Amino acid sequence: MLLASFSLLSLALIPIIIFIGMFAIVFIVNPAMRIKAYQKPGVSTYFYPILGFFQYLTRDLEKYKDIMGVIKSEALKSPDEKYMVTNLQADVLISLRDTQYLKDFLQKQNIYTKTKFLDILRLVAGTGLVTAEGDVWKRHRRIISNSFHYEFLKTNVHMIQETAREFLGSLGPEEMKSYNVIPKIQEITGEIVGRIFFGKHLNSYTFEGKPLTLALADIMSEIAIIGKTMPALILRAKVMKIPFFFPKYKELMKRIIGFRQLCHDIIEARKSQKGDKPHDLLTLLLDSQNSDDIEHRYSDEDIVNEFITFFVAGMDTTGHLIGMALYNLTQNPQYLDELKTERNLTYNREHQVTAETLQKMDTLHCVLKETLRMHTPAPTSFLRVSLEDHMIGDLKVKKGELVRADFCFLFNNPKHFSEPSKFDIDRWRNNESKLDPYAFIPFSAGSRNCIGQHLAIIESKIIISEFLEKFDFKLQDGYKLKMILRFLYEPEQDLFLELSPKNC
Repeated sequence: MLLASFSLLSLALIPIIIFIGMFAIVFIVNPAMRIKAYQKPGVSTYFYPILGFFQYLTRDLEKYKDIMGVIKSEALKSPDEKYMVTNLQADVLISLRDTQYLKDFLQKQNIYTKTKFLDILRLVAGTGLVTAEGDVWKRHRRIISNSFHYEFLKTNVHMIQETAREFLGSLGPEEMKSYNVIPKIQEITGEIVGRIFFGKHLNSYTFEGKPLTLALADIMSEIAIIGKTMPALILRAKVMKIPFFFPKYKELMKRIIGFRQLCHDIIEARKSQKGDKPHDLLTLLLDSQNSDDIEHRYSDEDIVNEFITFFVAGMDTTGHLIGMALYNLTQNPQYLDELKTERNLTYNREHQVTAETLQKMDTLHCVLKETLRMHTPAPTSFLRVSLEDHMIGDLKVKKGELVRADFCFLFNNPKHFSEPSKFDIDRWRNNESKLDPYAFIPFSAGSRNCIGQHLAIIESKIIISEFLEKFDFKLQDGYKLKMILRFLYEPEQDLFLELSPKNC
């Protein structure tokens, strides 16, 4: 009897042993051996089961108070390092740290695809520019580029200035005592993107009792949180459609569907509008539907996808850029007098600022560039999956490997930037002509560069100029900056400023 029970127990254990063995092979043995094959002088490697790259970033977080601290430290110690290899779950991840390798990588985007980690984002953003692939991406990029160009942005400069004044001018005394700078600036940048897309009457639409832009911001925050949970890491987008086990995910999916339907309703309302249509991006994209060439038409679904994509990319990243620029000015007040002089000589000479005026604001431009170098919201490119074996320089990349551009390493490399841990805007005035063109590409480069980069700079210059015109400011006492990586590279704790109105 005892022998029979032992035999049954042994049989029951066999599937478990097989599962553990397969798991070890897939997630431990195989990636560890593949990483080891990359070991050679000038290359660093790191393996940690499943977590890999995430563990590499967080292992010394308390030491550096900066999730990118380990990368910045390696840039100082090994500035000639070509690339770094680690794992992410069962995959091998190659981080490119040399400008020539990066150049080669960016010129070969046709042999890469985006990763499975974007699946959950696609639920809300569909196939917008960030998530689209192949011919769909090329078609969307071509149509958007024909509409969202610099001349179109120039016509929106006054609206951007008006929106900034509207929001900054409505602050009450309590808000000024404790101004939560990044989310408050995001309200402005989100409204600007919304108005560029849907026109000035965007505020007449609400979702769940909130303005459209703030409602979408809430949805995206929940998406970012859910995307890091274990069920989402394992099941990806499927987790949003399993109501019995994951009701909170289903509820979020219901909200996403409702928000997208509201966007479709706005589009239908615009189509039925009589008379002259506003000169916004929605009108331009709807005009494409009349094109004789089907390849130049944007469907209503495409338009909704791009609104959400532009909103997420434009609100979050630009809000962080402006917020961190203001933080850097609190730490480096010697630049404030320069900015004041520049503003008085350029910006303040016109009641309605123009794009040409903004281009003359060189000191502010240097502040923004140095902020992007030290605190770029996107310290890496999106992960790409290699579709075939190929070479990047002398590096052989195998099919299925993950590849990313390590912007943070390059931006903090003393080969390119002397004293990289120092906030110094003079480096852009003195040495820009000598800089390797691939050492500083905060908006990426090549065919997949950020289509919204000009808007980001225009918004930043206007909002910061209006902010400095209205307020003196300082960082709240006792604040200690600690940078982490959520959806973006950002402060762990909210960044609060104390504002004092000028001329009051």
